[in-house]
Amino acid sequence: MLAAAQVATTQPLRFQEQCRVTREAARVSRFNPTRDTGSIYDAAAAWRDRCLLADGSVLSDKALWTVALLDELDERFVKNLDAGEGDFLSKLEVQLSSGSPQCRQLMAESLWLLLLFPSNVGAARKRENVREVWSWSGDELDEHHPFLDDKVLAGIGSAGTAYNTHRWRELVFLIGAVRDFKRRENAQRHDILREPWAFSGWLSGLSEARHRQLLQILPHLLFPDNFERISSEGDKRLILAGFGDAPEKEIRKWSTTEIDRALLNLRGRLEQEQGVDIDFYQEEFSAQWKTQTKNWLLSWNPSRWTWDTLAEDRAATNTGERAENRWRCASTKALEGDRVFLVRTGEPPKGIVAVGKVTRAPYEAPHWEAARAEAGETTRFIDVAFDAVRDASLDEIVKLEELERREAGQEWNPQSSGIEIKSKPARTLERLWKELPPVSGPSAPDGETAATRATRSTGSPLNLILYGPPGTGKTFRLMNDYVPNYRDEAEDRSEFITFHQSYAYEDFVEGIRPVTKNGSITYEVRPGVLKRLCHRARQSPQKRFALFIDEINRGNIAKIFGELISLVEVDKRIHTDTSGKRLPGCKGLEVTLPYSGERFGVPANVDVIGTMNTADRSIALLDSALRRRFRFEELTPKPKLLKTVDDDAGDTIDLRQLLAAMNTRLSRLLHRDQTLGHSYFFNVKSFGDLRKVFAREILPFLQEAFYDDWRQIRLVLADQTVGEEFQLVRAHTQSAQRLFPLADGNEIGDGETFEVVREDDITADAIRKIYERPE
Repeated sequence: MLAAAQVATTQPLRFQEQCRVTREAARVSRFNPTRDTGSIYDAAAAWRDRCLLADGSVLSDKALWTVALLDELDERFVKNLDAGEGDFLSKLEVQLSSGSPQCRQLMAESLWLLLLFPSNVGAARKRENVREVWSWSGDELDEHHPFLDDKVLAGIGSAGTAYNTHRWRELVFLIGAVRDFKRRENAQRHDILREPWAFSGWLSGLSEARHRQLLQILPHLLFPDNFERISSEGDKRLILAGFGDAPEKEIRKWSTTEIDRALLNLRGRLEQEQGVDIDFYQEEFSAQWKTQTKNWLLSWNPSRWTWDTLAEDRAATNTGERAENRWRCASTKALEGDRVFLVRTGEPPKGIVAVGKVTRAPYEAPHWEAARAEAGETTRFIDVAFDAVRDASLDEIVKLEELERREAGQEWNPQSSGIEIKSKPARTLERLWKELPPVSGPSAPDGETAATRATRSTGSPLNLILYGPPGTGKTFRLMNDYVPNYRDEAEDRSEFITFHQSYAYEDFVEGIRPVTKNGSITYEVRPGVLKRLCHRARQSPQKRFALFIDEINRGNIAKIFGELISLVEVDKRIHTDTSGKRLPGCKGLEVTLPYSGERFGVPANVDVIGTMNTADRSIALLDSALRRRFRFEELTPKPKLLKTVDDDAGDTIDLRQLLAAMNTRLSRLLHRDQTLGHSYFFNVKSFGDLRKVFAREILPFLQEAFYDDWRQIRLVLADQTVGEEFQLVRAHTQSAQRLFPLADGNEIGDGETFEVVREDDITADAIRKIYERPE
């Protein structure tokens, strides 16, 4: 058999020459911006020549890929599947226990081939798995074998979690495919492997092919210049829909070959347009098909408005932080998560100076010019988080003239802020921005400080409650959108308090407090926080004051506000002069306070702004008197504000899909008010950060939300879809017979215990499987 295998391996040499013209005419789908994959393609070609066309081996000089051994694998593994408990390898060892040594070695090589593509499994783990299965034959595989080298096992791209957690399905398909191939005539086999589209047509015609990721992976491994390094047909359809005219629903009707041909043509068009090799997972391309976000051009004219925090924002983004800003935007169509580019106009140097994302959709607010704001004018803004800011006087920027030269059809010097950038100009701009040299010097210039913001113009009182699930940015909105409006250089005329169950009227309005004088105790009336603030506001009616109440729903509203619940209504407010006296003709309401006997009213220049966590208590249970007197603004989880992070193997974990998947399940099992906010993941920058968030925040949140109902928690985490090694919460059966020997088994049934994995044991696949469908 060995001699036959050695003779057979000479035939592919002529075959390689026959394929050369096809490969040279193809475009470079093998381009990978993150790693050198040449060794992997060489290994795949070796498998094709030695094992698929011949009957040899890639890890030995034996004849392993024979029809007889493939039939044995079919008998021992495919027709003897084990759906019981345990990890994949332990069950596989039992399945192959009565098989021949060569059968076990063939399985080791099948596993090696299966693991060539995925980069979301580490090289060391791949090598360990292959060597372990090989060792079941009674022989040891050299760990330094060239085809077990890190470069060969590094992976090409993410195959997703299901490919790893359900690898047995892919192995069943692989064994069936090779058995079909081996039973064909020699000439027919050469024809299939000579032409990429013939190979794709044959493979896609096999039973269950459309459900297997190997249908996408094998063509790329063997024909990397024709087929994309994409393991998901879903991603391929989204790419074509994102860059073409056909909707994804229509593309679903196309054959596998039609999809791959269309992708090859699309690659050619984009590479001609860009002038460089491309990868569909690069941000400038993935933004168009993966996130469906739009790109917006904001403008800044330094001759009309001074960006006081420019130095601070530049320093913050240069150290990896985000710079939060409010920016004028004429469009009403910008959405959270959309990409923004800021162009400096008006005076040279002109060009793009910052990039970031929309964190709050367009809203109306007082005009950015103080005089116009005083006159009651408003304008439209968006909130943005810049992740890169450059100072045109210190740093290189993307020059306006360069953009106008390259993409003349796009408006780059707009008269208004907030126009959409079309897809092709946006890709050009993204590439030019990435080509800029790094910003040097993160520190702000000596002596430069942020200017204080103008105080909010007087007007109608604001009674507002920001509410939503935990982590949706309620406190952030409070501290960034509202608190700064009540500060100037002289003083801070706002108060910040948190309600709790024991908070009372005496703390809020006024109460009697014991005071020790000359060794004796007397009692004095002391003003509460609201009364103190209102007193200050009466002395300065030209300015606005605010009372910020965190967790407003946790207090007993009737007990805390008392008779003042009516006084906070907008039409019950009083107006005063600078001495604090009530203005003549004022129709506001005043009451006599019970402890001091003073006349008291809430001034019109006092705003009351609160936050409410709906996970603690539904808004429906909030005091009806408060609900009638306040405007409510809901803050919901916004997955689009999140990014992706790389795991230890360099593959991505999509935080947007992760949050959306968990919240969909939480809404179904609990309530929409008991979901997770985006801020839990907002500062996650690495897989290590994500592990900490899961172990220290997400799992405790779920434990509290479900009152330790671990079965429900496992449903949210999709732990029931995978084997134990990929679970975050593991379930173990507790035998009543073992726990209570000789007890009545009918009286005491079997129980179930649950184990939460340690932080260090959380794997990337265990998290990815939460949002990736198992089938």
